[in-house]
This record gives sequence, structure tokens and C-alpha cells, in this order.
Amino acid sequence: MAAFALIFVLCACSISQTSKDYKSFTFEWSDGSCSSNSECQAFEYGCGGGHIMCTNDTAKWKGMMSTCEIVENHPSQQGFRCACVLKEKKCGWVK
Repeated sequence: MAAFALIFVLCACSISQTSKDYKSFTFEWSDGSCSSNSECQAFEYGCGGGHIMCTNDTAKWKGMMSTCEIVENHPSQQGFRCACVLKEKKCGWVK
């Protein structure tokens, strides 16, 4: 019985570490798959501060040119941060 309890505790810990639920998230301005937060980065390309891609592949977006304007409805302007949405296994913007 003690072995079962130990296994249950170990499983519960690993589940809680990998199943982070966010209050809200969006995949607008995001690209790439992931299995942990460290794989996703907010990468600013172009100019103007409003073109930020949450991605696991910054090289893909490097050198990409965009207009020089701030995108007011961009997730970063709405209080979101770049992270891995684990239940979808995709980089995205989370609150």
C-alpha cells in the first residue's frame, strides 16, 4: 500500500508540473510547437515595437520586415506574455 501511495504522489507531482492552465490564451502572432516554456520566446521583428512573434524559431523571423507601427490589439499590448500552452503543445500568448 505504501508503494502505491508513493507512486501516486510522484505521478501527481509530474502532472501538476506539466499541465499549467492559463486563464486565457491566444495563438495570434505566435508560431511553433513546444513542450516547455523555455522553448518559446517573444521575438520582435521589424520596427515600431508592435510586431512581436511568440515563437520557438527566432531564425525564421529574423530579417522579416514589417511596417513601422504599433499594433494596439497585439497580445503583448493586452497584458499577455509569451509561453508554451502545454495542453495544445504550441507557443502562444497567455494571461
